[in-house]
Amino acid sequence: MKTIIFLLFTFFAIQNFSYAAFPIVENCNSITVATDLPVSAVDGVATISMILAGIAVFFNLILLTSSGLGWGALFLLVLSGVFYIAAFLLGLIGLWSKNKKWQALIGVFSGLLVLLVLAISAGSTGDPNAKD
Repeated sequence: MKTIIFLLFTFFAIQNFSYAAFPIVENCNSITVATDLPVSAVDGVATISMILAGIAVFFNLILLTSSGLGWGALFLLVLSGVFYIAAFLLGLIGLWSKNKKWQALIGVFSGLLVLLVLAISAGSTGDPNAKD
């Protein structure tokens, strides 16, 4: 008997606290469900910047795992650099997104990481043991 009362109490309590999981627009006469959610163009740019960063990382993984590519390695390196720069620039534009800012940050940080590596490696050219 206690179990039945507890189950009925739980059923009515859950029924009172449930809510709609979709947006509802209330009018004076009727209630309609809003099906069009606003998506800005900047959200798409943020997504594209994350995808470009992923492609560039994929090219870098190919470079790290394969040997003996010759000119193909240079081609993949230049191609990944182009994708990193594009991801960085599109990520800067995507930072104005309200919904997908994290995707833009992935593009920006991957581009900044490559720029940091280039800045560090630019100062380390030549033989460090050579006397001027």
